Amino acid sequence: MRPWGFPPEIERGWAKFVDIKSVTDSKGEPINFVWNDELEKWKLDISKNSLINLNYQVELSHDKYNWDAGGGIDGRPTVWKDNTIFWVSSALIVFSEGHNNQKAEITFDVPKDWKVSTAWVKLSNRKFVSNSIDELINNLIMIGHHEERLIKHDNMSITIATPSNFKHRIDLIEQSLEKVLPAYKNIFGELPTANYLVCASKNTIQDGEAYTNSFHQMFIDKDLEYNKMVWANTLAHEMFHYWNGTNFIFSDDYAGNYWFSEGFTNYYSSLTLLRTGIINEEEYLRFLAFQFSKLHYSQINSNEKTSLIEAGKSKINNWHFIYGGGTSIAFILDVQIRSNTKGRKSLDDFMKVLYSKYGKLYKSISIEIQIEELNHLTNSNFKSFYNDYIIGKDSLLDAIVKACDKAGLAISHYQSEFYLTPKKDKPDSIYQSIITPTRYID
Repeated sequence: MRPWGFPPEIERGWAKFVDIKSVTDSKGEPINFVWNDELEKWKLDISKNSLINLNYQVELSHDKYNWDAGGGIDGRPTVWKDNTIFWVSSALIVFSEGHNNQKAEITFDVPKDWKVSTAWVKLSNRKFVSNSIDELINNLIMIGHHEERLIKHDNMSITIATPSNFKHRIDLIEQSLEKVLPAYKNIFGELPTANYLVCASKNTIQDGEAYTNSFHQMFIDKDLEYNKMVWANTLAHEMFHYWNGTNFIFSDDYAGNYWFSEGFTNYYSSLTLLRTGIINEEEYLRFLAFQFSKLHYSQINSNEKTSLIEAGKSKINNWHFIYGGGTSIAFILDVQIRSNTKGRKSLDDFMKVLYSKYGKLYKSISIEIQIEELNHLTNSNFKSFYNDYIIGKDSLLDAIVKACDKAGLAISHYQSEFYLTPKKDKPDSIYQSIITPTRYID
């Protein structure tokens, strides 16, 4: 089973909850099997590429463990009181290695009055197809008495699924996604052909987690109309991960790329909310200032300096540094790209280049590739910037202050407090061009 996504205290991981009833060959003869603790997988007494029949039962007792160290309860299978089950497919699917591009057909045998919501291609109400092992084991499923809503943009289909106790909020979620998706199309140039699942549930905490073609978001169901900066930003953030960090724009150095996959996603989620009118400018500037604050506080209070790349090795311990630092880097680069090209190019164009040249071909994007594409886009040299602030450990405070001034933002800061205000004498500033939705110049 997938070897991550669970608390490290759980020996055998997802396999702990699996009770294998039988393994037989194509003739129905029993096959010997054993769990290997060292390899963390089952080994079968049969030759490779043999057809087998596997019968097992999954115990839904994941909530007996503290899931914080496993990424949070948004990634934990849950049974709700209305006979709705939220599944993480990695907790359900046992698979064989070496067949990464293999399609799989999945059929659900559930009561007639139950719905089945997945990110897989739908063949019927009970039958689906996944296009790869990654799609099979790294997605979400909701089955039972839940609410379902389908929205479509171009060739992208998104299913919103909510348990019955949160179905009164499905309109609000749909309205937000209807605004966010065209904005993302404007950044990347297109919406890919895809089936996507958004699971939205009610909880006492706010959190979200993205998977290959799906994400789960937990909402505190109070005053959602008035605190969009919190929940709508998470919604836009997890949706942006479909492009950045999950399917298209990614790095083989997964941990070392968190500053980009999380930070740039953080930058664009909040900016998109402003560009689409979901939040106002005051809310946006407060959020951006808070990202500067998180970064600066992390840098001045750390006992041992670390780089943004190194910080990814311990994401939980460096949470504020990674998110605040990555967001700050994205803002600085956006300002610098627009300045160097006299407004002809922006960070939007950089993201579009990464998507079109590498993402659509599923090519890993290294630091060197980022620098090369930035240099080509702007006819300048960003190597020293990356060496100082991303690979290196230099403080970003001066770079933030200079970028704000160049953008037309007045910045005030005291210790780790930051405040941003647009300069009234610069109505046509770089900052104004950043927050205004624009089309690409071909």
